[in-house]
Amino acid sequence: MKEALQRLGRAKTVIDRGFSRLGPELKAQDEVGRALMLLSCRSVAVSNALMVLAQHNHANEALPLLRSLLELAVHMRWIAQDDSAARAKDFLKEHDRPQWDGLWAGRRLDERCAALGFPDTVRRQVQSWCRAHLWGNAAGLPWAHVFAPAEPRDASARDVLEAAAALMAEAVAALERRWPGRFPTD
Repeated sequence: MKEALQRLGRAKTVIDRGFSRLGPELKAQDEVGRALMLLSCRSVAVSNALMVLAQHNHANEALPLLRSLLELAVHMRWIAQDDSAARAKDFLKEHDRPQWDGLWAGRRLDERCAALGFPDTVRRQVQSWCRAHLWGNAAGLPWAHVFAPAEPRDASARDVLEAAAALMAEAVAALERRWPGRFPTD
């Protein structure tokens, strides 16, 4: 768990330093910069919340945030991959009036992950935890154990943080692809 926390901290530091270096070059009319900045801000904030929840024995409550982080990282990779200007414009338009189902469109996520060659292990793990989120801590109230599933569905804090660290690494990779040399991980 400690290593995953360190990896998350390093990713957030790389993002912070990268945008500090890049800052004077950013232009308000640059839709690619706007989209990637928005997604980066959300990624850092979501990973902060994930860490707090996981460290305080609420890994199952962190799972929707982890799903959100997956979506953010995939959006970042998708925009940075090819045809960035058109993709950023589409992303910003698509999310101008967001609805929850628009933010977390499962089919779109699967299609983009496949097209990007996004790490399938992390994506599958995060998506499989939907059930764990529902059934997690199922015995948390008196007599709730009567209705709990036979096998525990709780996600561990370590697994949640490992997945979050992997997703933040993908976010950093997208930024480095867009602005080479500004978001180095070494």
